[in-house]
Amino acid sequence: MGLLLLIFQLCLAIYLLALIWFLIGLFRSGPPRGDERPMVSAIVAVRNGDSHLERILDQLCSQEYPESKLEIIVIDDGLTNSSRVMVNELAERDQRLRLVDSISGDQQLAYKKRALDAGIRQSKGELLLFTDVDCQVGPHWVSTMVSYFMPGVDYVIGWSQVAPQAGLRLGDEFPDADNPVTLFEQLDFLMLMLAARGATLMGTPLASTGQNQAYRRAVYDRAGGFEALASRLQGDDSLFLQVSRKRARARAVFATHPDSWVVSDPASSLEELLFQRTRWAGDAVAMWRFNPAFLPIPVATFGSNALIIVLALAAIVESGVVLPVLIPGILLKALLEGIFLWRGAKISSAGHLRRHFPLWFLLQIPYITIIGLASFWGNRLPWRRRSATKMTEND
Repeated sequence: MGLLLLIFQLCLAIYLLALIWFLIGLFRSGPPRGDERPMVSAIVAVRNGDSHLERILDQLCSQEYPESKLEIIVIDDGLTNSSRVMVNELAERDQRLRLVDSISGDQQLAYKKRALDAGIRQSKGELLLFTDVDCQVGPHWVSTMVSYFMPGVDYVIGWSQVAPQAGLRLGDEFPDADNPVTLFEQLDFLMLMLAARGATLMGTPLASTGQNQAYRRAVYDRAGGFEALASRLQGDDSLFLQVSRKRARARAVFATHPDSWVVSDPASSLEELLFQRTRWAGDAVAMWRFNPAFLPIPVATFGSNALIIVLALAAIVESGVVLPVLIPGILLKALLEGIFLWRGAKISSAGHLRRHFPLWFLLQIPYITIIGLASFWGNRLPWRRRSATKMTEND
């Protein structure tokens, strides 16, 4: 029992130190911005997202950015015939839009990376911007993300947050979510994004999201594309960020201005949420290969939460030994996470989520434990689940 308590204290200490590091970053101002307008390629890979396609294309085609300096590339990785027709008809009216087949990507790659490689290969932009089909971008998204590419900046990590309901459009009044799963997802993703923001502003970028990121085409070439990640399930965001920093010496910054933010639709069910997070965690397991300094953070996060459950059960038998260590540890964890959320909600216009912190705090302990255990199988999952249509060969 003494060994378990010692491991718990060690994991908790590492986790809390990382949290303090991220928290300090949240008090730092964003990086400087410029006004250059280089050629940009906005790239969206689409699989099983036909219902969202028209919305994101409308928003991308409405960007406040010089038309001659923007191209929009949609990668067909399993579109229905009706969606292909819609995209081609739109492309006839807007010369900035092109439809690319994922089969033209590097055949050594799999999943989403092959699709993205196909789009990147046929892109013309000096800067590559990425979002997902179930996301929404404002009219100044492109120009704001581009403004962070000051001299010496190679990679821009963007902010993303979860909408309270599916089907809402930017400009609509967003009500508070009334679905407990969505509330948890909103708060959980908020904490992840805050950690990414804080770490990057401290000069130690650890994570990015394919929902909102950008990098120079030259970085993709110098890093060897996705070659180092060919066998991974995803790897197009956080892992590629680390590969870019290691192979291409890329310098990353975080886009803090609200005009650069992206909103994504929530998961349709708890099953879908767990499926998505397991995929993400599967890539996190491989992070140590590209950034060994990152390894203690997920290990300590998983260990501190998993051991809370183990020690809570052990306290039934040895309460006098366990509780004097376990209870202060839980309280300290709650205090620092609460402060982290308080600061993060203030700078992200998510103050309404703070009152749901107790729910998130209790649920995230078994949640992180389950996802952590499942992460070792995460790389075996397909990119996106498809129920009504046939899987393509990229699966």
